[in-house]
Amino acid sequence: MNKVIVVMVLALGLTACKDDTSVSQKAGSAISGTAADFVAGLGEGVDKRMNVTLQADPGLAARGLTVTLGKSRGMGSKEAAVYVVADKAFKGKLVARALDADGTEIGRAAAEAEFAADDARYVTFQFNEEMDSQLVRTYAVAAR
Repeated sequence: MNKVIVVMVLALGLTACKDDTSVSQKAGSAISGTAADFVAGLGEGVDKRMNVTLQADPGLAARGLTVTLGKSRGMGSKEAAVYVVADKAFKGKLVARALDADGTEIGRAAAEAEFAADDARYVTFQFNEEMDSQLVRTYAVAAR
């Protein structure tokens, strides 16, 4: 509501200006700028809500792997994507354990992965249908 009032005041203020830009163009620009800021902020909030906390097993570093970012696939989804960076070549199984707020394991998923040296990409883990993804607070990632 406050944004509407601000836009109206801005439009009235612009009416008093004597230049070649029409009031409707000025008001339209102000409204579209506010809308773009709102949409950008909304997208940023969705991105942050989809981020998950990661716990990297020390064995990952020994194999030349680092995990940098984890994202859930949305509310109720049984998938999580983890961005993995490989300093050296790796071929094997990555395991993600889903942990609740108390650190108790409530789900486990594995994914076969193959990386060349100096490679990186998202690895997707598919959890069992029974797991309640809304309880997950952390994904602990290890290599096997």
